[in-house]
Amino acid sequence: MKKIIILTSALFLGVAFMAYFYFSKLGIDNDAKDLALQSATNNAALVFSFRNDKGFYDIMEGQHLIQQVLGRDKMTLLKQLKTSIIDDNLLNRYLKDQQVYISVLPDSNKTLNFLITLQIQPENDIKKFYGQLKVKKAVSEKAKDLFAVKINDSLSVYLGVHGQVLTASTSLKLINDANVRLTENPFTEYIKENNRQIKNVLANIYINFNQAPLLLKNIIAGNINGEIALFNQQNSFAVLNYNFSKEKILFNGSTELKDQHNYLKLFENTAAQNTFIQNILPDNTANYALYAYDDYRKWLKKLNTWQEKKEILSKTDAVIKSVKNDYRTDLNFIFTNYTKNQFIVFQLSTSEKLGAISLSDGEKTKQLLLDVSTDYNDDIKLFKSADILYSYFGEPFKKFTRPYYTIVDNNLVVANNASTVQSFLNHYKNNRLLIETPQYLDAVNEISTTSNVSYYINTKNSADIFRHNIQLSFYRHLRADSGLKSFDTFCYQMSADKNKFITNLLLNKYIQPEIPDSLSNR
Repeated sequence: MKKIIILTSALFLGVAFMAYFYFSKLGIDNDAKDLALQSATNNAALVFSFRNDKGFYDIMEGQHLIQQVLGRDKMTLLKQLKTSIIDDNLLNRYLKDQQVYISVLPDSNKTLNFLITLQIQPENDIKKFYGQLKVKKAVSEKAKDLFAVKINDSLSVYLGVHGQVLTASTSLKLINDANVRLTENPFTEYIKENNRQIKNVLANIYINFNQAPLLLKNIIAGNINGEIALFNQQNSFAVLNYNFSKEKILFNGSTELKDQHNYLKLFENTAAQNTFIQNILPDNTANYALYAYDDYRKWLKKLNTWQEKKEILSKTDAVIKSVKNDYRTDLNFIFTNYTKNQFIVFQLSTSEKLGAISLSDGEKTKQLLLDVSTDYNDDIKLFKSADILYSYFGEPFKKFTRPYYTIVDNNLVVANNASTVQSFLNHYKNNRLLIETPQYLDAVNEISTTSNVSYYINTKNSADIFRHNIQLSFYRHLRADSGLKSFDTFCYQMSADKNKFITNLLLNKYIQPEIPDSLSNR
């Protein structure tokens, strides 16, 4: 009996010891992974993540479009690091199968740079890796846990060491910033949560819109205002999985809005809609933001609740009441009865800005708005009162205080200048439309036909806008043959899925079909 008790006790202690050893080791592994994430996500707006695996590199070798996006200098850096470290079997055995994070961060002198973060395999000693690296490369110690590594004759990088975690960059600033690890970082927690849900994905990109202003300040030539002002208050994250293709760059995933006051919250928990209002846009459209919902009356209630939270409902109510008193026009009756399920704001290549709202009955709406409008000519009118559209549609129409407007084919189209509305009409009447261009058709065929929020940029039509609004170095990359010049379309499309948005991000290059040579068949 004593032997049984002794054996049972020994077995129990053995199991307890193994469990303690396993979970303590697991805790160390997780601590290292957390440190790697904390370094990668500190101040980062974009984090590209993949596993250090031969299959990944084999696939990326043929991804020439990604190479164009990154640019020649950044691509050369990554290739040289891969050749010197990953392709070296003695060095790579310490890093094999580990998660690699490439963070895109603002650097000095209005530039962007990479921070590469990964951890040494838990069963390996980082001192042995350092020793092996020292044998292979010229290494000099700059400070405690900070080294300079000469990769080859033309490239040196800084290497930060923290426990099992390595950080590498050509920028000393980024290495030092990465050492300030935030123990509480919502972006880190967001990535950890989504890593548990994502399986069998070769590569993904994480977006922290909270840090977007830091990137934009290094890209744009002026202040963050106008259409991009929303990035100043965009408390949201996205996780997107890369779809490997030689024809296009396409990411699919989800966007999550954390701020309850975010305007885009008005489109959550709403069925994605077939959109058509973009079909009226001129062929010289540079960009647009399209919004869709299932029912305007229900959406207006959500807008009013949002206005109340933002403490502007009393102002919008005063606008509506003033119009009723001054012009005996019931705006509530007009908009709740004749507004359909989508609206759009867009900008032309000339920088002129317009907006449009879909209507169920354009002619009836035109008649009902007569008393609150002044004639400019037969086709174009001017609202007598300010902030009418802002009161009924919110932020996208805030800049159209007292706009000129026209109604065509059940669409109310507005702009701040009559000449802009006339320019739109000229394109529309002559069928010079964006929907008629092969580049646009090719792009929209790559993404969903339904959505709630869609952002679109036509890179060719936006060339002059970019030239006046972004730093010269980035503009050169946009217009370079080896850069982004051949890409014609950018889309960020969001479709509500309860409290998240299913998201498609597309960077498309239209390839004109080859015309068969009729003589070759003879």
